[in-house]
Order: sequence, then structure tokens, then C-alpha cells
Amino acid sequence: MKSLFLAAGVALLVLPHSAAKGAAMTLGGPLSRLCYESAISGDARPVAIEGCSRSLQEEPLTTTDRAATLVNRGILHMMRGHQADADADFDAALAVDQGLADAWLNKGFLRLRQGQGGAALPLLDEGIKRGPQRQALAYFARGLAYEDVGDLDSAYADLRRAHDLEPNWSLPGRYLARYQVRR
Repeated sequence: MKSLFLAAGVALLVLPHSAAKGAAMTLGGPLSRLCYESAISGDARPVAIEGCSRSLQEEPLTTTDRAATLVNRGILHMMRGHQADADADFDAALAVDQGLADAWLNKGFLRLRQGQGGAALPLLDEGIKRGPQRQALAYFARGLAYEDVGDLDSAYADLRRAHDLEPNWSLPGRYLARYQVRR
């Protein structure tokens, strides 16, 4: 019989700011593109959030671009620690486009940051089901959520999958190194 346990004994449930790499691509107007670039680069200054808001108010965005811009503004709010604003933006994005994987994933990332792995799991599952652009990030986050609820077998499997999908991304490997498999 095989069993897994965390070598460190305690899971560090910290979703890195690189989660912002889960930004939603938009081809809307110049302000929505700047909003996307701010989310990708991690530029969460108030002026970046204001640019996102102006895009939503002033630019003629398609439904997809509106949802993506809401996700990107939500990411910036999340990075600034404005959890309620981030949650509201992710909800608004889902109200516009239920099929947007990045909205589900970022809502899950937010729950992880709040220490609510159990609440993150169904959100991350839905995001993965919808085919995110950066699958490794989605599996990594779900692995952290599984750790949070004590399902180490599922956590290890998702962390392994994240590592296999993006072998040059070091973070999954660092988390996997904390595990030991015992027979």
C-alpha cells in the first residue's frame, strides 16, 4: 500500500502573484488591452484599475472582451487585497460569460487566498472543465486546494500534472519536493 504525506508536515497554501498570469486576453479597445497587460505584468496600481474601469464605461466592447476586462480588473483588485471588489468583478464576468474559464479560475484563486480551499475546489474544477489557456496554473491551484482540504493523493496528482504540463515552471516542482511516497 502506498501513501503520501507532506514532508514538511504543513502545506503552505500560498498562491503566488503569478496567478495573475491567468489574465483573460482581450482584443477590445486600447484601454481594455492596457488592462490585460496590467494584469499580466502585475501592475496593480490604482491608475491601472482606473484604466480597466474606463474601458468598461467608455469602450464599445464585445461580450467576450467585457467579460475578460472584468476578470482582468478583478485580478488587479485581488493583487491589491481588495477581495470584495475582486469577487464582484469575477461574478460580473460570469454573469456576462459563464463559459470564461479564467473567471472561474480566478474566483477559485481568490478563495485560495482567503484560505478556503474547499470553496475553491468547485470553482477550479469548473475552470479546468472549460479549458483554460494556462492549464498548468489551474492544476497547480487545484492541487493547493486539495492540500488545504487534506486530500493529499489528489493534491499530488494535480501538482504532478501541473509540473508535466509546464516542466520549466519551477513552482510545481518545489511543491512536489515536499511530498514523500511511502509503500
